[in-house]
Parts: sequence; C-alpha cells; structure tokens
Amino acid sequence: MKRCLVWLFLGIMTTACSEAASERIDGDAETAGDEEADEDGTPSDGDLVGDGDADAEAQSEPDVLPEIAPADCLRDSECHRVMVTSHRGYTRQHPENSLAAFRAAADVGADFVEIDVRHTADDALVLMHDGSVDRTTDGAGDVSALTLAEIRELTLDSGESGNPESERVPTFAETLALAEELGVMLYIDQKTDRWDLVLAEIQGGAYYDQSMVRDSLETVAAMSDLDPDLFVMPFVEDEAGFDAALVRLPNLRIVEVSAVGPRPELCAIIAEAGLKIQQDVLGPADIQASLGNYKAWKGYIDAGVWLPSTDLPQLLAPAVEQYNATGVFPESGPGDDLSSAAR
Repeated sequence: MKRCLVWLFLGIMTTACSEAASERIDGDAETAGDEEADEDGTPSDGDLVGDGDADAEAQSEPDVLPEIAPADCLRDSECHRVMVTSHRGYTRQHPENSLAAFRAAADVGADFVEIDVRHTADDALVLMHDGSVDRTTDGAGDVSALTLAEIRELTLDSGESGNPESERVPTFAETLALAEELGVMLYIDQKTDRWDLVLAEIQGGAYYDQSMVRDSLETVAAMSDLDPDLFVMPFVEDEAGFDAALVRLPNLRIVEVSAVGPRPELCAIIAEAGLKIQQDVLGPADIQASLGNYKAWKGYIDAGVWLPSTDLPQLLAPAVEQYNATGVFPESGPGDDLSSAAR
C-alpha cells in the first residue's frame, strides 16, 4: 500500500496498485519508483524474496541474467552472472576430491569444482589435498613418495562401497574428462610444484574450457608465458598485489582475494579494471548459512565477489540463482546440518 501511495502521490501512475506493479515488471516505470529503494538498490528487509515477498521478485524480473557456460562468462568482462564453486566437490555424501563428490556438486548446481592436484613418485597427477594420504585414505605415506599404482590401490575413507568414483583416488586426467562431460569448470588449486605436468595434461586434451589454475603470481605467470590461452588465477592480498598481477599478466581475467571477510574497496578496484573476483566463503560464513543465516554470504556478493567458494553448494547455488534472477541475495534460507557432511 505504501508503494502504491508513493506512485499515486508523484502522479506517475493513475491506475491501481496492481497495474503499477505490472508497469514496473515491464521496465517502463521511471526513476520516481526507485525512491522507495535504498540508494544502493537493496530493498528493505520486508522486500526480500527469501522472506516470501513475491512482489519484490516480480519487480526484478527484467534483470534475469541468461544462462552461460562458466568459461564463456569468464572470458566476457560484461558477464556479471555470479557463479558458485564447490570446495573439493560436494562432500556431504562423498569423500573430498573424489569423482563422486565432483559429480554430486554438479548435480546440486555448482558451476565450478575446486580440486587439489599433486604429483606422484612417477610423475602422475592425482587429486589429494594433503601432502600425505593418511587423513583421507586407508593408506599411509606422502603422495610424492608413492607411485600411481600404489595410490590406486587405496580406498578413500567414507566412500560408497562398490562405487569406484567414491572409493578411489582419481587422476587429474579423469577429472578433466568428467568436467567436460558435465559442463562444469575446474578450479585447480595446485598443491604441486610440477606445474609443467599440470599444463601438459590440460594441453593434451585441450581442456581450456574446463580449467582455471590457481597459484602464486610467479607460478601462473610462468604457465601463462608458455600458454597465453590458459585461464590462470593468482591470489592477491591488496591493491599493490593486484597492480603487480595486472602488469605481469595483461590478459588476466580473474584474481582470488586471499582474505577472510568481504573486501569491498579492493573488489571495487578489481571490478573497475574489468576483472572477476573469486573469494572463499568457507568457515564462519558457511557456518552461519548452515544455521539459516545468509547475511555473511550476502556481504561477499554485495562486495562484488563473482565466484564464491563454499562447502555448502546445495545452499549457495539456489541463493545465487535467486540473486542472478532478481538482483536480491536472500538474507536467510533453509540451513543445513554440517555435522552430517562427509569429511
């Protein structure tokens, strides 16, 4: 009623409130209608779609962003559709860094899957976060001291019995192939100094549209020198680090902000340069979201993060989908029980 009175008072509309809403949906309303919104364009708490306000959702329908492949959006500086990366796959039902966790992440809506890559004693590449296999498998020893054949004999903890994708440590090559099959992109966190092996594997299958390599500026610059077409993502802590990345990598498309908590000022500088931003929303933000409070997540998105990385893709993906459709990121959601997730 308040919104309708404002429209009537300003003389913009002469029809009923329902017609005013329709005019706004069609995008024909003039700027006077925006006086009810905050200056930053964020509706009041009563207008949150997450709170069940269908009117706010309808008003934002003209802002629906088209579906686009992750690699295509990454290439396009004008693509502002926020995407989600699932940290080590969807680990609620399957072991981290397993093909099953990767497949499950795609099933719940993740656009990227973050994986950790290491090399074996015989220079094969496998997925493993830790330097040793002790924590996540029934074996022991450093990854770099074991052969691929030895690692393939191991069984991942908490894996689904009888499901090789859930029980076995995957190779990097297998993961690239699955990414291509599913149309999901890999956020490759290099835990190996043998980046030459990683580059060769990507080039061997021409998996550019499935691969984004995260590492230090020095390392990704060396990879880019050999293959300028490769998607690389250096991590930066401040404006000086970002400036250095721009100088060293003139074709750079994305950087990671390696900080805890939103950094709107730094994100604004990065966005002004036409680059996209990845940042982890793990830890406190994920924990709050698991309890149904999405305000911490919202802080990252409002700061300009294009690719948030989470352990809760089943919650973040729908919230981001709503944001892409309406321009409003929900402040609350269903929540989840983190204690039941596989670790």
